[in-house]
Amino acid sequence: MVVAGLVLLASFFIGGSQTATGTTYQVQRGSISAVVRTTGKIEAVRQLKLSFRAGDILRRTLVKPGDFVPSGTLLMELDTTQLERQLSQAQSQREIARFNLSAQVEKAQSNPNAAPASPSELYSLARQSELADAQLTQARTALENARLYAPFEGTILSIDINEGDYVNPGQAVINFGDLTRLQVRADIDELDVANVAVGQAVSFNLDAFPGKNFEGQISLVSPNPAQRTGSTVYPAIVSFTRPTDLYFRPGMAANLVITSLSRNNVLLVPNRALESIGLRKYVNLIQPDNTTEKVPVETGLTNPDQTEIIGGLNEGSRITLPR
Repeated sequence: MVVAGLVLLASFFIGGSQTATGTTYQVQRGSISAVVRTTGKIEAVRQLKLSFRAGDILRRTLVKPGDFVPSGTLLMELDTTQLERQLSQAQSQREIARFNLSAQVEKAQSNPNAAPASPSELYSLARQSELADAQLTQARTALENARLYAPFEGTILSIDINEGDYVNPGQAVINFGDLTRLQVRADIDELDVANVAVGQAVSFNLDAFPGKNFEGQISLVSPNPAQRTGSTVYPAIVSFTRPTDLYFRPGMAANLVITSLSRNNVLLVPNRALESIGLRKYVNLIQPDNTTEKVPVETGLTNPDQTEIIGGLNEGSRITLPR
């Protein structure tokens, strides 16, 4: 088999020149860009899963998906009946502690002949007042933790719980985001990530808006890999300016073309002119007598349509293209 292969390869090169037939192409200079293709999804630049710090029954929900709310808007509230009672008790205890301390001080100032309170008694009253203040602060904090507020101006994307359900501390209940600033999160395959860098231009389209193309640029390539269906990928962020006439939504699928490298004023040939034999590439060069000769070429950048020729051809050379 090895001998037969060598004989076939030898006959390929010594078979003699052939008269040029078919489509011809004149090698010329131009610009070429190498690209990386991948997919991604639209997401908000600022998007959070909101949760309560406390746990209890969800008493009321004051918003619905799609609502745009200012920063600080009350969104949800747990059952605060017991917390409000505790707050009222803490306020009363603080008033009593402050009254007792103030009464002892006023008594000593208004009646010098009265037996003064001992230092330990005054210290105890002052300490009780401080503890009452701390308990009141804790009660107020506990009540605030039972209420969920918008951390910034944004839109309610989804609500993941119903009124009457029990909420655990830290359980995500609202998906919240700022839809005025969007980005594309994409996964770059480990085979391509060496050619992708911050600042590179990106062209993308969305399945939701066929026929429309949008421009952006790579703003982040994560140094930490992730696993996706058995392959290693690196998350990347594509920044872009949201068009005002189209309503982009988080989760929309995007098809991206990343321009990784560009070169100008280089020799170019169509990809179909190249023929691979072993580890080398060849073209059919048209000689002055209109015969063809298969010659090796050295290639550079390539894209789906064209390839850069680094050596083996000159500008103006004519080659044949397969039919």
